[in-house]
Amino acid sequence: LMLNPPGYECQEDAGCWMLAFDRMAHAVTFGLNLKSAMSNIDLLGNVDYENMFKVGILSGPFTAMGPHKTTGMADYFGPIVNRAARVASNCEPGQVCVGIALVDGVTADPPDFGPTINVSLLEIKKLKGITIDVAIFQCTKRRIETLR
Repeated sequence: LMLNPPGYECQEDAGCWMLAFDRMAHAVTFGLNLKSAMSNIDLLGNVDYENMFKVGILSGPFTAMGPHKTTGMADYFGPIVNRAARVASNCEPGQVCVGIALVDGVTADPPDFGPTINVSLLEIKKLKGITIDVAIFQCTKRRIETLR
């Protein structure tokens, strides 16, 4: 699967990947495209294609960046990395979730990723090891219905 929209793999650890995109909407689109693409892959055995992975997305500033020791790609450091991992661990298998940190007057309004993506608030909570509230949103592809 090509990264579409463009992004890149920063690192992999025990079957979990950290990818970087230039904007949150691109990460959401990638996650939803990955979910759709899985149904077109022929795997052996009884595979639950809808629930074989989960995607957690968070946007924000990083503290430092440097080349990853294995891939050479940019690797990110700071609270944003831990927070993104916590959003991912909060997702159920099959979900594409976005976390919005509720600091500095940020409200739990759903982000707008365009007319083809539904966004619904799942919950507001403090994630493990994080002292601020985070709004967790689930993203799904909007069904295009035709008028007859």
